[in-house]
Amino acid sequence: MIIANPLYDVVFKYLLEDVEIAKELLAAILGEDIISVELKPQETLAESSRGITVLRFDFNAVIRKKNGELHKVLVELQKAKQPMDIMRFRRYLGENYRKEDVVINEDGTSESLPLPIITIYFLGFSLNNVPSAIVKINRVYRDVVTHEVLDIKNEFVELLTHDSYIIQVRKLSDGPRNRLEGILRVFSPDFEVSQDKHILDFQGDTDEPLVKKIVERLGRAIASEELRHNMNLEDELDRIIDRETHKYILTILEKDEELAQKDNELAEKESQLVEKESQLAEKESQLAEKDRLLAEEREQAARRLTELQREIEEMKKKAGS
Repeated sequence: MIIANPLYDVVFKYLLEDVEIAKELLAAILGEDIISVELKPQETLAESSRGITVLRFDFNAVIRKKNGELHKVLVELQKAKQPMDIMRFRRYLGENYRKEDVVINEDGTSESLPLPIITIYFLGFSLNNVPSAIVKINRVYRDVVTHEVLDIKNEFVELLTHDSYIIQVRKLSDGPRNRLEGILRVFSPDFEVSQDKHILDFQGDTDEPLVKKIVERLGRAIASEELRHNMNLEDELDRIIDRETHKYILTILEKDEELAQKDNELAEKESQLVEKESQLAEKESQLAEKDRLLAEEREQAARRLTELQREIEEMKKKAGS
């Protein structure tokens, strides 16, 4: 089935603006029963800079735990096409740690509280030493002395730490091993059409209800002139970024070459200085040797003079007697 390529920011945004799809996708990734999600439009933004394209979504989600309790969390989802400055992700995360949201207490009253945070990162590139396509980084309460894992949750700790999910779309398996991998294969570049990277020829399992919803929405996206136009703009932006990055890299290489040349010149001057210092040390050594020999000669001359004076005195005594 021909669909719009969801790795484009404009298409990814279009897909997740469908709240039902967003809710089911988040539920599949988190493995939780999500009752409702709210996409916060004021928190949705795309950023581009040299060599980097990042798309960010924030969702308020209500999760029903296995014991029936409802928990409200903030799900921060970011998508990056290329290796990025980690400080950008950290800054977004820091912003969310400072935010509060309205929470309904058990007695029906409401108050503004910070929400527990879950982060999800869609990466359009591969992490060299992380072989798995989908990775969860979760927290464990562990007694440091006994190493016992503590089966507890504490609100104070939960608000200071968070779980993360890493999704590397380029490492999604050809043969999905579970439902989640089957769903996420919609994002796999394996289905790219060489003549037009705006579209994918998706060959995955469309019998899966969520996959069917996603491909139907992405099928409508490819028919949208506005989205196709925005994808072209995104391509142009990426080309500009690539050119700027290429120029930037060339500038860095030129500066590195200049620095290397200066380093060589400095090393040569240091070598010459060391050679001169070595020659000076050798001359000083030679002068010291000459001074030593001269001192010995003076000492010998002084002893000889003393002996001569003694001989002369003895001769005078003999002549007087």
